[in-house]
Amino acid sequence: MHLLIVLSAICQVGCGGTPPMILESDVPNVVGFEPLVTRDIQHDGATLTSVEVIYRGDVSDTTRNVDSTQAMFIDSGWSLVSRQARGKTTVLNFAKDSRTARVEVALNQIDPMMSPAILRLQLASALAPGNTPAPANAREPSAASSPNSPAVMPEGFAPPPNH
Repeated sequence: MHLLIVLSAICQVGCGGTPPMILESDVPNVVGFEPLVTRDIQHDGATLTSVEVIYRGDVSDTTRNVDSTQAMFIDSGWSLVSRQARGKTTVLNFAKDSRTARVEVALNQIDPMMSPAILRLQLASALAPGNTPAPANAREPSAASSPNSPAVMPEGFAPPPNH
């Protein structure tokens, strides 16, 4: 088992693959995806407390991607809070210490090899009242966004239906 982990780490470094963790933290990257954009990074000392990462990758086997990502989080000390499938999107919510992480993996039906995923990490105190994860389409304004710019949602993520 240890040999497999070492070989995997060597291939990640030597093969130019996605590193297993975001910014050398305890937050795993989404398995099978390449990070495109990493933004809104905040630390408290050596602990990563906030980040948003947008990915693209192959989701021809959604279960494998989601199960592998879930396993990476659990192996890194995160607790699974919930796992939900919403149409072609799977949402994983994790908690560790005072932080929450939300991973959304969506199937691009036209080109599964270009499917989007989003990972959002934040302090639990930054959550909406009641300490529930914010809806997938909720966006915190960042320093780089202006009130006149629309929220950026990768292709494949649809807004929730109006009720």
